Amino acid sequence: MKKFFALIIAALFLVMAPAQAEDLGVGLEDISAEKYNVHIEKFYATLPQAKGEYKSRVRPILIEGAMNTETEILIRALKNPVVYRELNYLFVAGTYKNYPVVIVRTEIGMANAAASTALAIKKFNPVAVINQGTAGGHDSALKIGDIVIGERSFDYTAFRSAYSAAGAGIDLTKQENIGTYAYDAATKKFQAYTEYSADPTLFNIAFKVANANKNFNAVSGVIATGNCWLECVDYINFLHKKYGSSCEEMETNVAAQICQNAGVPFIGIRVLSDNVTNTRGYVPTMAKTCQDFVLLVVEDYIRDVLKR
Repeated sequence: MKKFFALIIAALFLVMAPAQAEDLGVGLEDISAEKYNVHIEKFYATLPQAKGEYKSRVRPILIEGAMNTETEILIRALKNPVVYRELNYLFVAGTYKNYPVVIVRTEIGMANAAASTALAIKKFNPVAVINQGTAGGHDSALKIGDIVIGERSFDYTAFRSAYSAAGAGIDLTKQENIGTYAYDAATKKFQAYTEYSADPTLFNIAFKVANANKNFNAVSGVIATGNCWLECVDYINFLHKKYGSSCEEMETNVAAQICQNAGVPFIGIRVLSDNVTNTRGYVPTMAKTCQDFVLLVVEDYIRDVLKR
């Protein structure tokens, strides 16, 4: 009899286990999205490897993406691409529309984005930086495939919680945004910034592109950055209501912070690959949509600003 009940319990566990695993949502292999384009590493290996320091008569545009799926279209669009590597970060320099452009695969997360952005600014001296890629939606009015042009960004993990005694429970909504520290050219000191604003010229050009190309549904928004993948709808709704967050991802705000330090114009542009406020779907291949849009922004920026 004991064996019979043991078998019944084991069977119930096996039946329930898949449902429990499915409830965890997106797996790590989906987050990295490498299973969608493993071939890209072989493509990188065919590119010429740099044999010296980068040289250009004019300052290049730097475009960032965290993963292969967020950089492949950009890199394939370059003419005469050359690979540079610094601290194992991948940089590909070439030209687009006869203007120098550098693509950096920042790798996933805030520390990687900050490090690779700082290295890129030091090595390539870019005239502007565009951080782009996929994001999870915080606004239920937005759908997968919609593009958020970041009017500003903030670090949603940079907060001071309200005091509560042991045993009182956890309430992350009782918080104060304390910001992150960046250099202020006016005071010549580092100070706390609760948010970073997009460069007005880049922002206006991005909207000009959106208005001229009806294939893209682009909105002005606020990009929230943190080393998290949020699927708690109540907390997402809290961030959206308190801070106006349109979407979340893991790189934009720290790249903006480094650009603030260096005095380099910056903008973040993100496409929704998921939005748990209205669906559990996840479509990492939306990264192509964002790259197609960004290339149009770069084209207009080159023509209207850099070559005028």
